Formats: sequence, C-alpha cells, structure tokens
Amino acid sequence: MPTDHPDPEGPSPALGQALEADHARLDEIWDEGMRLWGTDPARATALFREFTSGLLRHIQVEEGMVFPFYEEHAGSREHHLLELLREEHVQIRDALERFMGHVEAGDKELEEPSTVLRNVLWAHNTREEGQLYPWFGPEVSEGEAAELRRTISTMLSSSDGPG
Repeated sequence: MPTDHPDPEGPSPALGQALEADHARLDEIWDEGMRLWGTDPARATALFREFTSGLLRHIQVEEGMVFPFYEEHAGSREHHLLELLREEHVQIRDALERFMGHVEAGDKELEEPSTVLRNVLWAHNTREEGQLYPWFGPEVSEGEAAELRRTISTMLSSSDGPG
C-alpha cells in the first residue's frame, strides 16, 4: 500500500506511521498467503485467517479510537472523510467475507475474489494514508498523540481476535 504522504510537523507522524506499518504488516501476510496458495493451501489458509483477524482488528481500532478522536478534534468540515472510510470498511468486510468463503472452500482459483478485496483495500488505504493519517501531526498535542499511539500500538499488536 502507498506510504508516500506529507510528513507533517508535530508529535504524531508516528501515530500515522504505526497505522501504516500495520497496513504493511497485513500486506506481507497477504502476499505470503497468495504466494503459497497453489503449493501449500493449508499454510496459506492459516495466513489468510491471520490476515483476516489482523484486518478486522485494524478496522476496530480505527472505528473505535481513531475516527472518534478525529471527529472530536477536526471539526464537522472533515466528517465526510470518515463517512466514506466507514462505508469502505463495510465494503472491505463484505469482500473479506467473500474471499474467505473461497479460501475455506479450498477453491483453486482466488483471482476474482482477491482482486475485489485488494482493489477496495488499495483505494481505502490510499485515502487513509494520504488524507487521514497526515492530519495526526499539527492538529494533535504531544500528550494526546502519545496516549493514543500507545493504546493503538497495544491493540494492533494483540494476538487476540477482534471484538
């Protein structure tokens, strides 16, 4: 996923970087699962389950912490971005469920469901990394950023599933 974006002044680029790093971690799991699908479907399935759990946890962190924080601090002029990101989360969950249905069924061909999922994820991650995450710089105080960053990092590194 793209990671080029303005590097805003202030304490919080690390917050956006933590979320981007989770995008990259999930991308690596996905890529390895896709690479192994044709030769080791059992291992690939385990990786796709790990990807699913991590992606749902990432969405949970955004919807439960990042978006509310942004809404509280950014003002109403920016809420249209969050409406779009929330709509995309629904699309991502739907595409992920469909993709995992194919994986769990052992379908040999994953190209179509994987393409649908990757396309919605790419557009979504590009929007987050280009518009949402850079905001967590000059708009957020050092203390607020540090606390939010700690909590998010803990949640993203949790091995527990979402919810």
